Order: sequence, then structure tokens, then C-alpha cells
Amino acid sequence: MEIPKKHIEAFKQRYGEKADLKKLEEIYKKSLITPGEAVGVIAAQSIGEASTQLTLKTKHSAGLSVINTTSGLPRLVEIFDAKKEIATPVMDIYLKPEYAKSKQKAAEFANRLIEIRIKDLVSSYDVSLRKKAVNLVFDRDTLKSYNLTLRDVTQKISAAKMTSSIEGDTVTISDKSSDNVKKLIRLRNKVVDISISGMPGISRAVLNTADDGSFWIKTVGTNLEEVLKMEEVEISSTISNDIVEVSKVLGIEAARNLIIEEIDNTLSNVGLKVDLRHMMLIADAMCMDGTVRGIGRYGLSGETESVLARASFEVPLKHLFEAGMYHETDQFKYTANNIMSNQVIPVGTGGVKLVVKDNGKGNRKDDEKKDSE
Repeated sequence: MEIPKKHIEAFKQRYGEKADLKKLEEIYKKSLITPGEAVGVIAAQSIGEASTQLTLKTKHSAGLSVINTTSGLPRLVEIFDAKKEIATPVMDIYLKPEYAKSKQKAAEFANRLIEIRIKDLVSSYDVSLRKKAVNLVFDRDTLKSYNLTLRDVTQKISAAKMTSSIEGDTVTISDKSSDNVKKLIRLRNKVVDISISGMPGISRAVLNTADDGSFWIKTVGTNLEEVLKMEEVEISSTISNDIVEVSKVLGIEAARNLIIEEIDNTLSNVGLKVDLRHMMLIADAMCMDGTVRGIGRYGLSGETESVLARASFEVPLKHLFEAGMYHETDQFKYTANNIMSNQVIPVGTGGVKLVVKDNGKGNRKDDEKKDSE
């Protein structure tokens, strides 16, 4: 049995040039799958069985008592559905050595990441229908803690094409078109949501210490594309748990690896162990066409060419009616549709076709010689 060259190189790279290749051969033989094996069904069963043990909705990250991350079954649902908006997006940001070794520099960088909006600085507000204006009262101490001034606030308001003025600790935003309370409240909601500083999307940043004493940052909220542009960030290590975002920023291969890691971490967090190859198969299926697709009626299961396979998953009548309207045909290439029609499934021994001679005899060479005689 010939082992692929890439496996030999990886084995030597990990265990040295004098590594025992016989051990590699044993490992390689155990990793092979028998042709015709129903790997999809086995992978689904292996992960499905383990996922029934998941009950926790959130889990405290180790050492991070202030940040809760979605875990358990809800997290698996997010991964397999390839949701564009996840419940608790987080980033692990690693810094270059000159910043990672200094707590002060790392802390300053973490503070710069947190998005500060006007609503974080306002102590009170009111609307004036007579003046057609919104009055925002700011807390001077809060402004000072973020190294901001009222002038910084009005500049951001002006950039949003709104008219504002300062009087004491109050900023007044006027809008002549706001002739009723509902419009003024809508204006107020728009104003307080304006970002003053920090990275959009990041609401919290927590400084953490690694085993080697270096500092790294965990954030609530993600903005991977902009964070990777910052000179303090170690690009090769920084990652987000948002699979769709990673796919857009780093590419489909990075998203595939993240799917595998997230499934494995979710199961490992509650002490469940599933063979990595099952997760790799699912990740490959989700990413095989260059984009991340979920496993469901709007993803892989809903887009299969087999009418009966689609109908076997969800909303069967919808798929059957549409198939009838558009004159679709089913080639019976898959397991589900063959089971539904009581035919031999194309896996295992059902995936093998035998060729038998018309005279009923075998096709060995000695039989051929007898026939020729």
C-alpha cells in the first residue's frame, strides 16, 4: 500500500526525519474507508447522537467570567445552518510581540477597539415639539474617561448631515421636518446610535493572559476585516467565530477549518468526543461549491437534484407539487429516494454491479477457453 507523499512529509515534519514510517502505515490503514461505505449516514448519526447530550445554551469561556458564548445545541444549529447573524459573535485577537508583552500597550489597544456610541455618553434626553429639536445631556465625567469632548460629538453629528449646537452640557439637534413626536423620537434613536470612536460592531474587549505571560484580547462582537488591518494585530492568529464573516474575509478554506474547530470545541466542552473525520465530511459538504451553505431546506438538503430526497427532509408536499409543475425527474442516485421507492440503495453491496455471461457461466479465463473450444 502506497502512502501519499504529503502524509509522509507531514509525519516527518512532526516527528522528525528518523520517524518510524511503519507506524504511519498502520495509522494510514486504520484511516481508510471501505469503498461503498455510507459515510454520510455514519457522520450524521455520529454527530447527531452526541448532540442529543447537549443541553447548555451558554457557557462561560475559561478564565473569562465577563463573557458568555453560545454553546451546546444552539451553537451547533448556528454552525449547521450557516447563520449570517449569530447570537454571540466573538473574536480572539492576538498581538505582535511588542504589544503582547506590555500590559499597558495591550490594554490601551483593547480600549481603542470598543465602539463608543452617543447613547453610551448621554445621561438624559428630551424632545421639544415646539422647537422641533432633540436635547441630549452629556455626562462630563464619562466623556473625560473616553478622552472625548462635546466638540467630537458634534463633529460626528455633522458628518451624519444633522444640525447641532452646544449649550453647557447639552447638545441640541434640530430638524425642521420633524413636525410630530414620532418623527422626533425616530431622530433621537438615529442620533444616539451614531458611533463616536472605536471599531464598529465591538461592544466589549477583555484583556487576557496566555500561558507564556503574553496578553491577548477577546471581544464581544466582530469586525474581522477592519481588525486585521491594524498594525498591532498578529494576522496569522486572530480569528472570529462567525463562519460567514471568516469566509468573506479569509476565504472558503479558512471557513471550512473554522466549521471543524467550532463543532469539535462545542462537543469537547461538554466532554463528548467525535471522530474528526465526521466533522471534516460535513465541513467539506457545506463548503464544496466555494460558499458556505447550511444543511437544511434552504441549503444542501433543499438544493439536491433528487425530488424525493428533498421531499424526505421537510415540507414534502411543497417539493412534490413543484416537481410536478416543472416536470422534474428523479434519477434515483441517492440513498433516501431509493429507500422511499423500496429499491436497493447505492451503498455497500448495493453499490456493486456484477456482469454475468449470457450462458450463466463465470468469466474466468479457463471458462473462456472452454467456450472457445
